Amino acid sequence: MSFSKNDLETIKSKIQLSSEIQKKTKLIKKGNDYWCCCLFHDEKTPSCKINDDLGSYYCFGCGAKGDIFTIYTELYNFSFPEAVKELAQRVGIRIVDNFDANINKKNDKIYKILEISTKWFQDNLQTNKDCQIYLKKRNLSEETIKYFKLGFSSSAKQTLYEFLKEQNFEDKELLESNVVKLDKNNKIRDFFYNRLMFPITNEYGKIVGFGGRVLDNSNPKYINSPESGFFKKRNILFNLFQAKQTIRSKKNMLICEGYMDVISLYDKNIKTAVAPLGTSLTDSHLQLSWKYVNKPTLMFDGDASGLKASFKSAVMSLPYLTPSKLLQFIILPNEYDPDTYINEFSLNKFARFLKNPLSIVDFIFQESSKSIDLQKSDNKVIFDNYIDELVSNIKDTKIRYFYKNEFKTLFFKKLKSFSNKINTINIIPKKNSLKEKQIFSFISAYLTHINLRNQIYSLLTKSDLLSKYQNEFLNFIHKTGLVEVGIDNINTDNFSKIFSEIYQKSRDNSIFQLFPYASKDYDEENALREINESINNLNTRLLNLKKINKSLEDIENNPSSMTWDELKNISFNLHNNEEALE
Repeated sequence: MSFSKNDLETIKSKIQLSSEIQKKTKLIKKGNDYWCCCLFHDEKTPSCKINDDLGSYYCFGCGAKGDIFTIYTELYNFSFPEAVKELAQRVGIRIVDNFDANINKKNDKIYKILEISTKWFQDNLQTNKDCQIYLKKRNLSEETIKYFKLGFSSSAKQTLYEFLKEQNFEDKELLESNVVKLDKNNKIRDFFYNRLMFPITNEYGKIVGFGGRVLDNSNPKYINSPESGFFKKRNILFNLFQAKQTIRSKKNMLICEGYMDVISLYDKNIKTAVAPLGTSLTDSHLQLSWKYVNKPTLMFDGDASGLKASFKSAVMSLPYLTPSKLLQFIILPNEYDPDTYINEFSLNKFARFLKNPLSIVDFIFQESSKSIDLQKSDNKVIFDNYIDELVSNIKDTKIRYFYKNEFKTLFFKKLKSFSNKINTINIIPKKNSLKEKQIFSFISAYLTHINLRNQIYSLLTKSDLLSKYQNEFLNFIHKTGLVEVGIDNINTDNFSKIFSEIYQKSRDNSIFQLFPYASKDYDEENALREINESINNLNTRLLNLKKINKSLEDIENNPSSMTWDELKNISFNLHNNEEALE
């Protein structure tokens, strides 16, 4: 594409460059010029000079230079032709694209057909009672209906075609506009009939197609104009042209799922909503949104398909993320979309969602961890690898580094929530924190094997395996020599209630079945060896758990202090040790 030098200079002269840059950073006035911290590299001292007379800037720090078109291409992600067209429209200049002059002449005819069709649909709406009733049920004001130029396509299948023929348009032109089509008998018919009509504009305000919705429950509920050279759904966001100035001023864009979401939100004074055209959000949609706002908010329907589409969009966006191209999410309650929610509840309730969006990391972690049981060791490994793969798709090194740490922190919190064993360093004495019966088997063996009592006592008292009361019980028995009278003759009435409980549990038949070394018939040499090995094994695992607990505390206080691999290793060890101590 090519533009006249005169047009470009006229655009530059009508836009004060300093005012545009001031939207991004603070300016300092020095003489006739302005200075600011460069928008293209990190610095604390302003080194970028802005000259409004020339309409240019220059950074003495990194050498960045340019004009208003450079700002739009570098910061707002416009192509140069897009930047020229956007700025020309902004200042009210009609520009001539020399390269596309012939194409534009042809497209002008098509745009004219689409504009006339829009007005025809609007007129039909005024006389169709069913459509009026439908819109009234949707609680839409007359102002909103007119703002979006809503219309109605006739139930007859040639009405629009006949009307446009009266306007002296040729069949070829009408077919190219896609407001009509050839049927199976090669006869020209209206493309839309008996539907509520939504005119669709491109980024520059030209009507390029339509969406049509049935008023009953028949399918398909929505259809769009066929794709063409001027209408590509992956490059268009419904309502973007109308909303873009508000989006820029409020620094907010709400991407919804459908036409009615956008329209209902506008009717309730939320005027920054846009929507893809019945398709999944594409990378082109994201690039388009980032031209106007650094962090658009995705708010699809709250049902399973809406969450699936949101998650797909989140994963798809990862390679494109930069510090100035981010994405956040709002999750509505199940089975609600923005339209139904805002009509059923108050605007204030809806606004609460807008104030608390999820970061892309929070959203991805929340949704991906729902479908997997992270209490199982294998699943932890699988999930770790999955997150690693996701993060590896992020090309921007800064984003990749910080997002990896955020995923790490969320993973830690998830692990911590699963375990009752890591709430405090004194984790062992709690019920079910160890194999309880194995602990009682040691006490039972002490009571049973007269010749091994001193050795078993020494092993147990040097460990941290016994609870407070178990320790007190063992010390009482050992020091008083109470068992010397014979274990079968011990009168439990002499014990406190707690001591009696410990004694009874240690003499339970299941103990002897599970741990034969506690039986009086078991070889004492082998019994001592097995008891020693068991106690040492549990002590080792206790030590490991304490180390793991310390590591988890460290990462909670400073997540960036530990690598992702180190965290995964902690997770693996945590599971192994917990599993053995359960």
